[in-house]
Parts: sequence; structure tokens; C-alpha cells
Amino acid sequence: MIYQLSQDYYVRGLQENDLDGDYPTWFEDQEINNYNSHGKFPKNKYWFQSYYDSLNNEEHLVWAICHTSDGHIGNISLQSISFINRNAELAILIGNKKHWGQSVGIRAAEALIKHGFLKLNLERIYCGTADTNLGMKNLALKLGMTEEGRRRNHLFLEGNWVDAIEYGILRTEFIKRNS
Repeated sequence: MIYQLSQDYYVRGLQENDLDGDYPTWFEDQEINNYNSHGKFPKNKYWFQSYYDSLNNEEHLVWAICHTSDGHIGNISLQSISFINRNAELAILIGNKKHWGQSVGIRAAEALIKHGFLKLNLERIYCGTADTNLGMKNLALKLGMTEEGRRRNHLFLEGNWVDAIEYGILRTEFIKRNS
């Protein structure tokens, strides 16, 4: 499954050969992982292979974000998919910093949310982020998500406790916004 995001960007399923590219080095870069847990512990090739092997189930959907010249530049996913509660958590990582600020995240997220609502029959898609992560907070709002709550002192980042902000969007809100 491939979705074209623009002339230069598209998403596709994560492939095993992505593990041989720059992908593993993203998890070593503290700037890339400033707001997630990936950069806290080193990960070896067996961790990446195990992660890739775990993707053949219906609990998560992972797409590689790709550029026509640069190849695999990031990942976007629906995690913790619950077909009983019909919801999932959105997560995104743009690992190639050259593509930061190019609006590829919003385009990939819109395609994934549309896929989640119209193909997977989800009712709600949500995400959470550090109160200090202005990029993800802005992304959530651009996607039409509503701030739903705050978990106080929930994240320990760079020696400080930070609140986590929770966002969500319902299928009806997405359809109304995109009709």
C-alpha cells in the first residue's frame, strides 16, 4: 500500500531493507529523540529485526515516510490499535533532519488518520506529547485534534519533569473537517 503525499513524498509499509539504511542511526541522535524514549537505551540490530518481525499483527500499523531522492526519512504509525474500542495512538518520527519543516509530517499524518478512519473503521485517534514539544502540539492542532487532558509531571526529559498533553480526534470530527 502506497499513498502519494506530494510530488516528492510518499508513504509505504516499512520494509526489512529499511533496517540496513540510516533508520537505526536515528535512534542514536538525541535531537531526533528529544521527546520520545528511543534515545534512552542503545538498540542493536537484533532489536530492530525483532521490532520489524513484530509488525505482522493487527496491533500496530507502521508506514515508512519516503522521499523520491532520499528514500526512507521517517516513520509514522498507529499503535495500540484496539478493534474492540476502535481507537489507536498516532506516533511519528522524522529521522532525516533535512526534511524537518517541510510539512511532510502533516501530510503523512493526514493520510494515516484517513486510513485509520476509512479503512480500519476506527472511531478515535489520539496522541500524547511533552508540553515542551511545540512541533507535535502544533501538528496535533493542525490535524484537528482537541486537547483532551494533561498528565502532570508525567515525563522526565533532560533532567526535568514535564507535563504530557493528550490530544484526540473522532471520526465524525475528521469527516466534517474534510468534507
